[in-house]
Amino acid sequence: MKRIIALTLFLVLSLTAPRSARAGSFIAMASPYPPYSESYGLSVKGMAVSTLTTIMGMCGMPIGEREIKLMPWAYASESAARQSQRILLNAPRTPQTEHLYKWVGPVDTARIVLIGRKRDHLFIPTRAHLKDYRVATVRWSRPEKILVAGGMEETRLHRSPSHVQALRQLDSGEVDLFAATELGIPCLLAGMGMREEDYTVYFTFDEEPLYFAFSRDTDDQLISRLNQALREIKAAGPQGVGRYDRMVAE
Repeated sequence: MKRIIALTLFLVLSLTAPRSARAGSFIAMASPYPPYSESYGLSVKGMAVSTLTTIMGMCGMPIGEREIKLMPWAYASESAARQSQRILLNAPRTPQTEHLYKWVGPVDTARIVLIGRKRDHLFIPTRAHLKDYRVATVRWSRPEKILVAGGMEETRLHRSPSHVQALRQLDSGEVDLFAATELGIPCLLAGMGMREEDYTVYFTFDEEPLYFAFSRDTDDQLISRLNQALREIKAAGPQGVGRYDRMVAE
């Protein structure tokens, strides 16, 4: 009889426990956004991925590589807004999206910058002056979207399918500027065999705070714990360097 009661209690607790409290139940989604999320073979790596796995583990909700997917931004954001147990990485928190998700962050602030060759000695005091220059972007990338949202005409941009073509155009002088996230530039240049010291940031176009956006059905207590875990890893350590800073430096 005791075994039957115990089994019944277990089943009741299992069925009534919030789905968000079950380990391994989340699917995390991100679009390519170096250095925050990018493809490494069959895995998704980056600053945002490392941060998410760290704070999820701290909260007893470990998330594995198989649960972290790289996909187009439109699909990822729609899925997180409409489906249960979803996490959207690198999400901008705006009045339009505020009610669609539950929020953890900000995780980081991405600076969208325009870089060019040092030897060109460009002068760009305001956004309005960008019309005088040839600007390369990666088609459908977040930096490109931010430029367009900020008033630049898409038809005036030199759009490339990847950063490889865009940086080649910059190196050869076919374009004057390339739009990217500031933190991602060193890695992109190194991957192309281009010397970082030959290039400079000529203009900071915008800054974008980035969040983890969770499905609306996520338990409020979990969101609170995740925000607390994020604050803990971003807090300065004994030497003035926090765990998050060390992760960024790796």
